[in-house]
Parts: sequence; C-alpha cells; structure tokens
Amino acid sequence: MKQVIKETTDEDLIKQFLEKGGKVSRGKTKPMPSDLGISNNSWGNKMTKEEKAVVKAAEVTAKAKK
Repeated sequence: MKQVIKETTDEDLIKQFLEKGGKVSRGKTKPMPSDLGISNNSWGNKMTKEEKAVVKAAEVTAKAKK
C-alpha cells in the first residue's frame, strides 16, 4: 500500500495554533468527592450513613490528638 503523508499532522496543527497566538496551559481537575470509596470492591460507590459517621468520628479523634 502506498502511504500518503497528510498535510495536517498533529505537529503541524499545534504549530499553526501557536503561531496564531494560541496558548498551551495545564487544566485543573476537581478534587475527588470524599464520600466515594477507593477500595477495589467499592470503587465509585458512595458511603452509607454509618460509614460516613465512622469516618467523621475518626477525623474528630485525629484532630483531638493533635
């Protein structure tokens, strides 16, 4: 098969964007909600009221120790 080189490769498009006054910046991400579980079996599932109470109690005791 014959390979045809396209004029609009990624490098060319980026170069044109920057020449026209474009600016490359790093985006910001939102912090992860605190009530989402991060273990493998509960990924993406929100905590129950009981689990939230346990976490909050642990935070209070950790602050009290400081």
